[in-house]
This record gives sequence, C-alpha cells and structure tokens, in this order.
Amino acid sequence: MNDQIKTDFLRQRMVQLRKKNGYNLTQMANAIHFSKSALSRAEKIGGDTSFSKVHEFAEKYCDVLGMSEEQKKLFLRGEKAVVVDTSAMITRPDLLEELCEEYSCVFVPDFVIEDLKQIKNSNTDEHGYRALELIRRIQENERIHTKSYPISGVSEPVIIEIAAAVSEEFCCDVDIITNDVPLALQIKGCVTETTPYHLLFLEEFAATKQKLINMSVLNAINEYYADSYDDIEKALGIKSFSMHDEEWNCFLADGSTLIIAAVDNSLAPVEQRKEKIRWLIKNGADVNQRDRESKNFPPITHAIKKHDYEMFSFLLRECNANPNVGSRNPYDVGKIRQKNDGNMPLMVAAWENQIDMVSDLCADKRISLNQQDGNGYTALIKACIRGNKECRKIIEDAGADVTILDHEGYSAEDRWDEFLRIRWVRERDNSDR
Repeated sequence: MNDQIKTDFLRQRMVQLRKKNGYNLTQMANAIHFSKSALSRAEKIGGDTSFSKVHEFAEKYCDVLGMSEEQKKLFLRGEKAVVVDTSAMITRPDLLEELCEEYSCVFVPDFVIEDLKQIKNSNTDEHGYRALELIRRIQENERIHTKSYPISGVSEPVIIEIAAAVSEEFCCDVDIITNDVPLALQIKGCVTETTPYHLLFLEEFAATKQKLINMSVLNAINEYYADSYDDIEKALGIKSFSMHDEEWNCFLADGSTLIIAAVDNSLAPVEQRKEKIRWLIKNGADVNQRDRESKNFPPITHAIKKHDYEMFSFLLRECNANPNVGSRNPYDVGKIRQKNDGNMPLMVAAWENQIDMVSDLCADKRISLNQQDGNGYTALIKACIRGNKECRKIIEDAGADVTILDHEGYSAEDRWDEFLRIRWVRERDNSDR
C-alpha cells in the first residue's frame, strides 16, 4: 500500500480521536511531551512526516487516552486493506461506509459486482433494491477499489486469490469479510498465522467495530460513584454523552462495559452502584450488553459469578435483565459447538450452586429451561455434573426436560450417577489412606 495513503488515513484518524476526546493541538502536544509544531506536521494531510513517525504519534495518542492494546490495534486497523464479499454487503448495506472509516483501502472484487447485478436483475423485492443501492454506492465512493485480478480458480477460493493479490500489490495485510458460513469455513482452512490475509465474519467485524470515543469521559464516568448522578457533569467537569448515544455501550480498556464495571466493583457502596446502573440505563446503556473479555458474559452473569445476590436480584427484577442471554463469543462465530457457547445465567448459577438465584431464574416466566451450551449441557445437566442436589430439584420441579442428551450422549440422570460414582471413589481412596 502506498505509504502516503496509509499515512494520510492515520493522520485523519488521529485528528478525529484527538478532537473526540476534547484535546486541542497544544494540549495533546503537552500530554505526549512533543512540540506543537512537530505534532502539527504529523497531522497535516499530505505532509512529509514519515509513516513510522506518524504511527509513533498515533500510538502515543492511544496511550494518553487510556486505550487498551486491543483498542489500539483496532484504531490502527487502517494499515490493512479489506476485501468484502457479496453476502456481507447484502446483509449489511451500510457496511461499505463503515469499512471506509476503518481501512485505508477497501476492495470489492469484480465478481461481487457481477453478483450484485444478477441479484438486481433477478429480484424485484428488497434484495434487488439493496443490490441496486450497493452498486450505486460502490460507483460513487472514491475510496472503494474495484480493480480485478487474474484468477486461476483452481486450488483456492477465488476471494483468497484476490486477497493474496491485493496483499502483494499493496504490501500490506488484508482482512476478508464475509457472512457466508460454508465459504468462511473453507477459507479458514487456507488461513494460517503466516498468511498475509485474515478472515473476519461479518459478526466478528461488528463485534470489534467501535467508533472513536471520548475515552477520558468514559473513564471518568467509570471511576465516579455517588448517591445521585444528576450533577455528574458538574462534579467531573465534563460534558457527558447525549441521551441514548451508542457510546454508553462502548468498552473500557479491560473489555467491560460501564454497567459491568459497576456490577463488579465491590469496593463501592451497593446503593451507589445500583443508582449508577439506573442512571446508565436511563441514558441508553444496554443492561444485557456482554463484556469483551474471555467469557463474554452479560452483567447479570457477572453478579452470579461474584455470588452477589442483591445485585443479581436488582438486575433481574428492577432492570429487567434478559435471563436467557448466553455467553456466545462474537469473535468465534465460525466455530461449531464451541466450548461453553451459550452459557446462560441459569447454567452458571446451577454450576456455582447459587440456590436462591436458580430459584429466582426458574420462577421467571421468560426463562428458557432447556437451552443448551456448546457442549450440549443444559442447566439441569450442569447441576448434576457438580452434584448440586438442591439446584437439580428446583430445575426439575420447574419443568426441565430430563431426556435431553449432551454432546457425549449423557442425560442429566447419567451425569448425576457419574458424580455419585466419582464421589464414592474419592471417599474410598481417602478412607484407605
């Protein structure tokens, strides 16, 4: 990729990030300990500051604003090119604009253009209209490249060959975005750590898509606890986000949301934490938004993991948290039956032997008693695996299906018998010592 293209794209992102966080040029220069003139040259579109130097400044911007390594990587994603297929664009007609915000080079293969024309000509419904609109957007957007490449069409999926050709011509890594699961699974077999192209499902891109945000405000709100939040702007000396703005659901550096951070913060008084969550929800925060950590749990599951019944009850009853939000990892949408995929609150409560929580969840009219995770486990099976007798009885009495089999073909009764055998062996071994 032309260094000037990469550098100017990064300059543009730097300016946007700086202004979004309320820094003028002088303030940012002081914050990163460089002269204002050096920073001004680095931000100048078409300037002669080298890409490596601009990249250094961009990383310092991220560090000063408290961004995590993951957030920093996503901010710098524009160093790559992206190739998008038909399925992704038809599913998300606004995808092209989002890609132009995050990548300095966006490629639509010529065969995708032909696909869109065929869809347009063959459909008079919404799909046909979408295809027509996409063709128009591609033609009118100067940032989108439609250059075609000679393709052998023999050994690998066509889109892989195109991504490899783009990578070679522009000397950069390439992301491939698709919503076609069979194709994506085929592509995954062609992708290794050393290949210059990488696969992103559409859902994966959406999960990592986070617009430039005011991290300083986000961090200030995260750290603030009080009996009332009516005067938070005055107390912190900040201009808060607008009502129902998507930024209320952005991720902190540790991957949590503002609500999850409040649930997990056992050092703050519980009433202040509750009041903060009420205030966040009122302003547009989603009480069911999962974290972006290893477990991908929603707030209510965080309360269960901390054995915090008061917070759990508050989220379930007053905040109307969805009791069926599982832990599905949006980064691994292509994996089949991945471990603990769909690990819902009732499953976690049954596993943790949280009897009161299990009782409350089973009494909720919305509960999906027989939901299974990636191992085929239901909440009942999990209670049996752990030998949690009271949780087992509560779930069975609520009407759970006792005939469901997990991925190894075991029922809840089988898992209970297995637990008893293991316990008997342990007790026998201990008595022999």
